[in-house]
Amino acid sequence: MDHGTAMVNIPQQDSPALLVSTTHTTSDLLSAATLKNVGQRSLSACRLGWVVVFPSGKNEVYLGAPMNIPAGIEPGAKWEAPAQSVSPKYAKQKAAAIAFFVAEAYPLGGEPWKADLVQIRRQAVSIAPELTAES
Repeated sequence: MDHGTAMVNIPQQDSPALLVSTTHTTSDLLSAATLKNVGQRSLSACRLGWVVVFPSGKNEVYLGAPMNIPAGIEPGAKWEAPAQSVSPKYAKQKAAAIAFFVAEAYPLGGEPWKADLVQIRRQAVSIAPELTAES
């Protein structure tokens, strides 16, 4: 590792959708993502988020645009999310890590699910020091 910014996914046991893979480029730090529906109902929309963690411990939470999924994501199925326009400026600002997560999921005929952003922030900060110690 080149002491750069680590890209990680935050584990979310209570979410009906999980990030199973992410793709990062120099122009978009989340140029693609694969979500898996681990819930009981088809999902009609979702939203991704990310936490930028700096070595000082300072962190910032961002939410991407809501994404409608007209065909839905059936339980057990995967869906390719479009690029999220995550600016490479965070890496240039020497962020220790950027932690990606599912911010919202909308099951058909069910209550919307939203991530606990306080808990997400804690998880992101706890992951970052482990990663910087490995570099």
